[in-house]
Amino acid sequence: MNRIDDALKRLHGDRAEEDETAKSQHHFIPAWSTKEVEPNAAPQRENVVAERAPRLVDRAGPPPAGVVQFSSEWRERIAAGPEGDHALIEQFRRLAATLHHAHINSGLGSLMVTSALPGDGKTLTSINLALVLAESYRYNVLLIDADLRRPSIPQVVDLAQGSGLSEALRAQTEQKLALVAMTSRLTLLPAGQPIANSIAALTSPRMRQILDEASRRFDWVILDAPPVGPTTDARILAQMVGGTLFVLRAGRTPHRDVKNAIDTIGREQILGIVMNGVVPGAAQSEYYYGPGKGTGG
Repeated sequence: MNRIDDALKRLHGDRAEEDETAKSQHHFIPAWSTKEVEPNAAPQRENVVAERAPRLVDRAGPPPAGVVQFSSEWRERIAAGPEGDHALIEQFRRLAATLHHAHINSGLGSLMVTSALPGDGKTLTSINLALVLAESYRYNVLLIDADLRRPSIPQVVDLAQGSGLSEALRAQTEQKLALVAMTSRLTLLPAGQPIANSIAALTSPRMRQILDEASRRFDWVILDAPPVGPTTDARILAQMVGGTLFVLRAGRTPHRDVKNAIDTIGREQILGIVMNGVVPGAAQSEYYYGPGKGTGG
């Protein structure tokens, strides 16, 4: 039994948070065994000279004071800042440590975060992971809202609706991306206006160009992708990144849907599983989980 099967088995034994006052946790089950690496100074990184200068992707400047804010209902679940929960920050630091280790040893620099169903917590996981990689590990990170049908990041980040990835993919001519600086090291590419025909946009040559250029300009590129169940978008995006983090919500996500989603993405693409909403010491639950408290995305 591999690590993914271990995680699916564990899904039977963990129970969702039923009392809203209970303190839930995130657990990461890597698809491989690795040691943890502590946050340190800026990682040593060779200067890679791009084959050609980027045409679409360029880092946004420093964020103007007060421009980027998190929505009040989500602020306490953000793994950064004075209002951030220390235990939550440490949990995401452990996850980031695994990715830092993979970056140093195998050159991993891009990943997709997805889930089986909407509401399992993939968007909050994407944002928190990007923040910790940027602020604790001092990487330059690009977070892309790649859910072109139902963008979730605007629910968490207070940003005026504007252009983003969807406009860049559908534009008649090449244009610079509408990037937003969230911190000095974390840049956001919003999804832009929702579109129905996301398949055509995501399979266009420009999508590949954007990701290629982003990988040269940033240490990490993180895609907040759509859930696997409703569309084929996540399966398309999985082929364009170095690996996939799969988010499930204990006590909410049916085991069958999780297994089908992982098989759809391909087990060889899964870097690990983030188990969201686990309450320490809770009793075991049934095979099919009931509704749980949502965690964004």
